[in-house]
Amino acid sequence: MTAYGELATGEQPLRLASILTSALPALLGTSQAPTQYTVPAVFSRQVSVPEKTAIEGPETVRRLTERGYPQVTLQVSDRRLLIGRTSLEQLEDGLAHEIALMLTDVGRAVARERDERAAAATARQSVEADRAVDVQRSVDRIVFE
Repeated sequence: MTAYGELATGEQPLRLASILTSALPALLGTSQAPTQYTVPAVFSRQVSVPEKTAIEGPETVRRLTERGYPQVTLQVSDRRLLIGRTSLEQLEDGLAHEIALMLTDVGRAVARERDERAAAATARQSVEADRAVDVQRSVDRIVFE
């Protein structure tokens, strides 16, 4: 991570930019409004496969349950996060903050795993390069006379 919060690759951290108002239940604000519904939120960028897996995974479910949101579901759908079994009030009262923290943690974990894979690949390449040099030295010592 850089000083500006960007990931090592220059990719912006994943966050939620807004709620897709047009996709909210039409009865909101009326006496017939549902108490729980799906709130579609728009991501700031495309979600990677590892991010999607983490967001929809059991660790996120556990985390939301521990923080008092056992009924809430999260599903990534293209550039949207479908926050199920919730309400605007619940989001305003703290759920939005919990989701933002979770996305930050997911981003850090995914970046750390990517960095670890890159370091392991670099180490493998170094070992392979050393092996190739050793083989070439062995070949160079052989003289057919």
